[in-house]
Amino acid sequence: MNRDILEPFRHTQGQWNFCLLVPFGLLGALATRRPGLVAGFSLLLPAAIETTQALAPIGRACDTSDFVANGAGGLAGTALGALVIVFLRGTPLPRGTARKGLIATGIATALMGAVLYASADLVVMNHTVAPPATSAQKAAIDQRLRDAFGGAYRVTGYSVTTTGFEDAATVTAYFGNGMAELSWPDQWDFTVQIMSATDEPSGAFSVPGAAAGAAAAKRPVGDKEAVLIARAYADRFAPWGTRNAKVEVARPDDGGLPGRLVSWRRYEGEVVLPHRFDVRIDEEGRVSELTERKVADPQLPPVRVTEGEAWKTFAKSFPERADAIEEKPEPTLSAQFRDGEWRVDWLLVATMSTGSLEAAVDATDGSIHDPAEIPLARNSEVP
Repeated sequence: MNRDILEPFRHTQGQWNFCLLVPFGLLGALATRRPGLVAGFSLLLPAAIETTQALAPIGRACDTSDFVANGAGGLAGTALGALVIVFLRGTPLPRGTARKGLIATGIATALMGAVLYASADLVVMNHTVAPPATSAQKAAIDQRLRDAFGGAYRVTGYSVTTTGFEDAATVTAYFGNGMAELSWPDQWDFTVQIMSATDEPSGAFSVPGAAAGAAAAKRPVGDKEAVLIARAYADRFAPWGTRNAKVEVARPDDGGLPGRLVSWRRYEGEVVLPHRFDVRIDEEGRVSELTERKVADPQLPPVRVTEGEAWKTFAKSFPERADAIEEKPEPTLSAQFRDGEWRVDWLLVATMSTGSLEAAVDATDGSIHDPAEIPLARNSEVP
């Protein structure tokens, strides 16, 4: 259910849905000479279509935007037909027949509404079609991209992705062989992915004075070299991301681009604070991925739930899988932003022969969040 009633009329799909039922209303009015009856049918038909899409196993979704566009088109066609009838002669449908038709339309509409309410999950959304990027969004992501790479890349296109449940969105900018994403409207999270290529500026980013030396060595970059290159990049483009932070380096097992992931982490006791800065250095010593999160260290609630208590809560969420658990890696205490406030969570993972179980347990009140079973198929994609 879309709160933005006028949204379909601002997009091509909605405009075509409007046009689709104009002939139905026009020709129906001319055929019956009963515009009121046809107006009812013009609403009943799209309602029946959306109800079928919601309940039938045909892989389609029910959307009030489609109903609004189709219904408006049918009503517009009916109104046009009513105007034409004024200048034409003909035999109208008997009033009794028209009355019965309207009653049947009302009954059918009520039945469909009852079936939808009882059988379908109704979700209220702010919008169902992502809007185009605004000038403010374009300017913001352009500036972040310039700050990150000194103007080495030129944006050629934009898009906006949103869940529709709230105003939060992701703005994407495309350039050469890469893309950048910026969370909106908070602008906290900024990520860049660049596919490796031989020529700049479409290839991974060469850190001035650092990557060239790595490439001259004619061997894959190791942990030490990756840290040096990442630090040289950070000193030049993101000094804020490494202050009072501990550097970590790893070879990611995510099936993505090769190289080393260099991260800077800050801690409050044992709690990992929100990550600020990660950079992936490819085997030639170039920056191929970047993750920034410009957020101040938050005030965190106290940790009252022990690790053992967290595991007990975890087990209660997977009662049928308790006997299948083979290993429980050491959990992490991490700061997480949830429901508009910062919390501290135990991040728990238990491995099985068929996959893994994952969940977050609030370290203050003991509530569990996002429990999920991850099939082995997803993990086996990693070489």
